[in-house]
Amino acid sequence: MTLTLLDLYNSTATQEWAMYDNDALSESEFEASLVLALNKSIIDIYASYDFPFRERTHIILTIPKIEAYQMPNGLIKRDKNGVYQVRYNSKMLKYLECPSDLEPKFGEPEYFYVKRNRIILYPAPQEKGIVTVDYSTLAVGENSAGEEIYTLKNDDDILTVPAHLEELMKEAIITRTMLNTIASESDENYSAYLKQADRAYKLLIKYSKGVGQDKSIRF
Repeated sequence: MTLTLLDLYNSTATQEWAMYDNDALSESEFEASLVLALNKSIIDIYASYDFPFRERTHIILTIPKIEAYQMPNGLIKRDKNGVYQVRYNSKMLKYLECPSDLEPKFGEPEYFYVKRNRIILYPAPQEKGIVTVDYSTLAVGENSAGEEIYTLKNDDDILTVPAHLEELMKEAIITRTMLNTIASESDENYSAYLKQADRAYKLLIKYSKGVGQDKSIRF
């Protein structure tokens, strides 16, 4: 099964107390408020935890005497000691906190910093090399052309998630969306969906980890 916006839309619309038609055939029949609620739920869930399936490696081929390169579309990963995962020819680069007083220099890069959405290498590479950046993508899925997207808009837009997690992710998104569409926390239906959403989210995190589950997970 592949999770599309159309599937998520109609599945959410079939929920008890939902106030939407559940037989949409394309985005032309979508109600904007439900699409907004679905995307909010997806962003909330994706941003709440470092899901392994969101990890990517950005590769930069350096050019002699060029110091600035495009950042990946995501957050640079750090290890358990807080070290950023940026390497030059497999050698870990150190992060520069205060690069403003640096003198221009060429050689083998030892440091990096970020400026205007660019990774700056220091010293600027004297020779060709390879920089690898481990990062967590901000993209949530793909469109029909296979391009990364950051919000679901079209009925055939696909949510990027491993097959074994699709049903758990779907349940987490649907229940969270129902919370987003219920106007008041005092509504009698809110507490029921809050419990379902909490359980669905915890199961999603548990099976995303696979082993060593954290029993203190909170939604």
